[in-house]
Amino acid sequence: MDTLTSAPQPLEGLLEFAGTPAEFWRRWTEAALDQLQGQLAVLYLRPLGEPGQDPLADWTVLLAAPEAAAARPEALPSLAATVDPALLAQARQQRMASGVARQGNWNLRLISVRPEGAAQELLLSVHVPAAVRADHTAHWLGLLAMAPHSYELTRNHRRVARDLDRQKALQETLWRVLEAERFDQASLVFANELCERFGCEQVSLLWQKRAGLRLSAVSHGDKLDRRTELTELLEDAGQEALTQWQEVAWPTEGGGARAHQAYAEAVRPGHLLSLPLVIGDQGVGAVVLERRPAAFSQSEQWALRLLCDQMARPLRDLHRQAAPLWRRLPREVFRSLPRRLSATTRPGRWLAGGLALAALLLLALPVPYRIHAPVEIRTDRIAFVGAPFDGYIESSAVTLGSTVRAGAPLFALATQELQLERVSHLADIAQYVREAEKRLAAGQLVEMRIAEAQVAQTQARLDQVEYRLRSAAVVAPSDGIVVEGEPGKSLGGAVRRGEMVVKVAALAGLFAQLAVDERDIHRLREGMTTEVTLTADPHTAWHMRVTRVIPAAAVKDGVNTFPVRAEAEADALPPDWWRPGMSGVARINAGHRSLGWIISHRLVDYLRLALWM
Repeated sequence: MDTLTSAPQPLEGLLEFAGTPAEFWRRWTEAALDQLQGQLAVLYLRPLGEPGQDPLADWTVLLAAPEAAAARPEALPSLAATVDPALLAQARQQRMASGVARQGNWNLRLISVRPEGAAQELLLSVHVPAAVRADHTAHWLGLLAMAPHSYELTRNHRRVARDLDRQKALQETLWRVLEAERFDQASLVFANELCERFGCEQVSLLWQKRAGLRLSAVSHGDKLDRRTELTELLEDAGQEALTQWQEVAWPTEGGGARAHQAYAEAVRPGHLLSLPLVIGDQGVGAVVLERRPAAFSQSEQWALRLLCDQMARPLRDLHRQAAPLWRRLPREVFRSLPRRLSATTRPGRWLAGGLALAALLLLALPVPYRIHAPVEIRTDRIAFVGAPFDGYIESSAVTLGSTVRAGAPLFALATQELQLERVSHLADIAQYVREAEKRLAAGQLVEMRIAEAQVAQTQARLDQVEYRLRSAAVVAPSDGIVVEGEPGKSLGGAVRRGEMVVKVAALAGLFAQLAVDERDIHRLREGMTTEVTLTADPHTAWHMRVTRVIPAAAVKDGVNTFPVRAEAEADALPPDWWRPGMSGVARINAGHRSLGWIISHRLVDYLRLALWM
């Protein structure tokens, strides 16, 4: 039988144990006491000494079993008083040994353990009654001697697996950051990944500016508040790590983390760790991690240091790309010029003057001026088709975009209840007619008149029911296309009388409605030509003409706009695929202006309003 499968449950659990070392040694001692049928088990510990050291010296009691013996450590026997030196030497050489105790009528079972890489050795001494034979417990003694080695292998395996998982996580973080196209996106992704990977409450990325480090991104935060006192303290903490050129952890025993202490006193994060972002001999930023439950371990700091070293250069490149064009272009242009054309040489000055003159001539060049505005295709004829009475939708054959003709069915309401009501009214009418004839034959004129009135009343109700039955099938009032409402998706749904169910827009008479900014409305005139490009066909521009400027302002996307109507020319009708609700952009031809005026008129208008010029 296999050794592991034949082991009892406590010992089998030890061979696969993955808890802390302290818990393992306690369980191991208790299992040895149980499986070896002992009365007392004592685990001794001593540091590894020099060769020639007394084998019985410096042993201290680490723990004992059972609990009653562990509660009285002063009563536990010392190793020198119970173990013979020869028996101890045999146990240390063969990892286990069996013999007789020096004192008392006891047999001893010894197991020697020297953990790999540790500076201590352990010895388990189990006091077994003399009646228990050694060959009866030899099997369990061997399994118990294997348990520490198995536990050490399990811990090493888990440590390697954990390191591999951490390396995989670091690579995933690196790829996610590199997928970002802008510096702000990459900064936020980097902070979020560090926050999730290392279980932090907050991770902040600080980047080097002219005035020092400035907050660039905060984990799980889209908006940054850079004008608070806490932000300044955070920036000082990052600057402290960048100045020291090394990681700074708080709380710390040293006194070199004053900025971290000031920030920690303000926010009480529990534990702080700041890492500088360095490229060569240049510091570009810092990362500040905040975690409340526990401090950052050495392995976590190593992983963070590796990740920061890998991410510093990609972040620096994205930050350079994020600079405005007017800042990057001169730097790149002057860097590419030959030395003899620099501004300090005569050819360079001539070149600069020629470029300035060419720029002035270019700014004075008249070019077509176009006013840009969003556009939407609309129609004047829209039919709102509602429910003729309260009921439930039974059927519908139209969907969004369906083309319908006048009189075509749109949807139908359920008529089962109306049919039952109609039959009931017919029965009531027949009953009241017979009642009237009966009263007439009996000469009871008053009762006859009452019966005739009931017949008329019931007939009116019947007429109303039949009207509803005739109008249960709702039809299109005119030719058009369904632009809103899909009753087929809500079959059985309740509708109330007059409630809009389908909106039908006519396809004839389509026009474009432009939303022109109020800053440009004074430049528009009726009859101006415009080019309309729809999102559905961005490669084609349709020529239309402004027919009306509607004096009714509307706010669109936070901008005050005026609707402007534009219609197609008589010889250039819109295509058949145009539909109400389509959107796009329009360019209104507003004459010619100089290029300098086109570039600067927005700024000039703003300054005139701001400065009352």
